Amino acid sequence: MSTEAIFGSSKTEKINQFLMLMKDPDVQPTFRMYIENVLATSELNILKRLKVIETMLELNDYPVDDDESDSTIPKQISLLSNQINEVIKTNNKRSIMEPIPKAIHIGMSKTTARAILLFKDVIEVAIEGKDQIVIESRDIKNYLTNHIEPEYRVGNVSNFRKVKKDVLTTLKKLLPDNILLDKKKYGRREIRLVFAT
Repeated sequence: MSTEAIFGSSKTEKINQFLMLMKDPDVQPTFRMYIENVLATSELNILKRLKVIETMLELNDYPVDDDESDSTIPKQISLLSNQINEVIKTNNKRSIMEPIPKAIHIGMSKTTARAILLFKDVIEVAIEGKDQIVIESRDIKNYLTNHIEPEYRVGNVSNFRKVKKDVLTTLKKLLPDNILLDKKKYGRREIRLVFAT
């Protein structure tokens, strides 16, 4: 087919001709070389960026066998997960709670901010030198209504129990290995918080 015939054809015909050429074993090596050249010379620095990502994920020793390559990413995720768990076990009181800026509300829901402040202001103070503490429902309510930073205080709300439960549930999600939500065995069976190191 002549060049004039190709350029004179419709867009759909051009695409179909291109796709047919890509399947041609004689054309495939040239096409691959073209793609590799585009990747290597792109202004987006694709290969350099991939190298940085591989180094950060410690995947820069890419395996040759296909079987190994399939298991590399899940294996790395598992290793990273284990490392994170070890850091939390070693330093569980400071794990995810440490880097809290003054303007805690930026990019964070009020519930999450309240949960983190409850941890820092009440739990961290009370747990000092102990293996386990129990914080009663009335103490949590008192903190959330009177002692937390003013912008996070719970005022007159119709369902304070729900606000408290949301805060405690969020804290449990942040520190699942350390937080236990426990109902009292007697009285109004209020939920209390048990924290263990």
